[in-house]
Amino acid sequence: MGFEVIAEGVWVFRSRFADMLSTLVQLDGGRAALVDPPMFADEAEGLKRFARERELSVDFLVLTHAHGDHIYGVAHFPDALVLAQSRFWEYWREIEATDRGFFSRFLPDYRIPEVRCPHLLLAHGSRMRFQRELVFTHVPGHSPDGLMIELPTEGIWIAGDTVLRIPFISSGERTELLMTLRALGERFRGKAIVPGHGRVLRGEEARRLLAENIHYLERLGPEVERAVRDGGGLEEAVAIPLTRFGIPEEAVGGLAAWIHRENLKKVYEELSGR
Repeated sequence: MGFEVIAEGVWVFRSRFADMLSTLVQLDGGRAALVDPPMFADEAEGLKRFARERELSVDFLVLTHAHGDHIYGVAHFPDALVLAQSRFWEYWREIEATDRGFFSRFLPDYRIPEVRCPHLLLAHGSRMRFQRELVFTHVPGHSPDGLMIELPTEGIWIAGDTVLRIPFISSGERTELLMTLRALGERFRGKAIVPGHGRVLRGEEARRLLAENIHYLERLGPEVERAVRDGGGLEEAVAIPLTRFGIPEEAVGGLAAWIHRENLKKVYEELSGR
């Protein structure tokens, strides 16, 4: 796994699965927290080796939400204390079978591990104070248990799948995700956002992406409504191009295009009742 330094003692790693990002945060002395551990054993071993070379141990795992690509890696860090949002375990038990089915289809050779219950379930506004402070914010919408980790001194937000190149409703709720992103957009004054997938966004680029995420979700309902009103079915709804949202088709790759289709499908089902 390649890594990027985004602040002193803060490193971001990119997985080969959908460019998922894991963030290693030095807390004090030799202790560190890892946000969203990688799901593949070789990547986890590489990350642990990276930490050891810097005389760090991964003592805490923080999970941004209960989707397999962000939580299956817990199995590779059996001695770490696991932290998640207060709705995490309840939500995971609801979607576990569906999530396992999804990853069995997309990664047939991957052995899906058991997921253990987090040691600590965090309320909105919870804090961890070491030499570095971490603030935990509930950010529902992509999923009901969305958790963002803020490093206030450094101006860094580790946002999980709440912020992506194209916002992803997934198993969450469209209007809730829109409310969450509007609230984040109003108060972002920081230096960087680490999304769940892709690459680190800095400064004006981060602010611009938040605004684009909000615009996309604001247009999503009306665009699908128009397709339904005009007598179109699911096939017509999922064909609505990204250009309708001010996003050039060539600006996004396979993952974003897939997310867009999934969003259109979900909103079509919501509005048509089918």
